[in-house]
Amino acid sequence: MARNILILGASYGSLLATKLLMAGHNVTLVCRKQTAELINRGGTEVRIKLRHEAAHRAIFSRGLPGALDAAPPEDVDLSRYDLVGLAMQEPQYADHTIRGLMAKIAEARLPCLSIMNMPPCPISNRFRRWQEWNWTRPTPTPRYGNDSSRD
Repeated sequence: MARNILILGASYGSLLATKLLMAGHNVTLVCRKQTAELINRGGTEVRIKLRHEAAHRAIFSRGLPGALDAAPPEDVDLSRYDLVGLAMQEPQYADHTIRGLMAKIAEARLPCLSIMNMPPCPISNRFRRWQEWNWTRPTPTPRYGNDSSRD
């Protein structure tokens, strides 16, 4: 059964998207408007070198079983998705449109998968404090307790 997956980040997220497309799932990459237009027009190309192969192999999204599209954060309709992939560099989460989308993801209680080196603070029941923190200010990260009883 094909799933609809939203991936924040078209750079880091392209490899994950390609693997999901190969499995027949549908993927939307969240990125800047200009990048989304390019992806929607021509798809993506991921180059990967497999073991025992001398050269890199190009995998084009257009030829894969799943469907790929891209959208800027403000155009995302979360009701379409079963899973969210977090695949952006940490500073990109400071953008106001991404922060707004992350708040909506938390409110929708969509399951999230992070492929980042250092995932953002959990966005479930602790998200309110994380959202209020000023990500552009170089200060220590906010503290979060383990109290999962608060919603």
